[in-house]
Amino acid sequence: MSFFCEESNPDLSGKTNEELVSIQNELNEKKQNIGQERIKVNKTLRLYDIQLKDIEKDLKIIVNEIKRRKDIEEAKNIIGTDISSIEGFELLSEDELSVITTNMDRTDYRKHGVPIRFYDLERICKEVINIKKKYPKWTLTSLARGGQYDTLPPHTFYRYEYKDEYGCHFNLGGIQILSS
Repeated sequence: MSFFCEESNPDLSGKTNEELVSIQNELNEKKQNIGQERIKVNKTLRLYDIQLKDIEKDLKIIVNEIKRRKDIEEAKNIIGTDISSIEGFELLSEDELSVITTNMDRTDYRKHGVPIRFYDLERICKEVINIKKKYPKWTLTSLARGGQYDTLPPHTFYRYEYKDEYGCHFNLGGIQILSS
């Protein structure tokens, strides 16, 4: 779609000045039109990029909420009635119970003579309840294994992360060294 062949220096010797000015004006007009179309396309692409980012952000929120609800349902199934009778159990929110049941050691030690399936569940719940009694505005946001004694069943130590009403985070727990 060029006026000229693919040569590097087209032969313009047979053209008059008026013809050359006309070709120049026509090329400048086409160049300007293409530039304007290109700007429109780039604006459209940017809008699509923004829309895609918003959609991805919304999808992430929805996926996280679906996972949170699934974790809460699973927590309810794990907890059952045995743990819900602990004094202060009502202090634990659904989200905190989900954090506990999702991150605790979920190995079934009943085959090793332990009478309950989830060995650490009651102990973790009691530790969180004790903290919540001292600091009622704190919320458990994370639970991670911090180490364990090599026994059967193992005594696992956990790191607890809490968030207060101001958004400050507090870490508690981990490996505990007992003096002899």
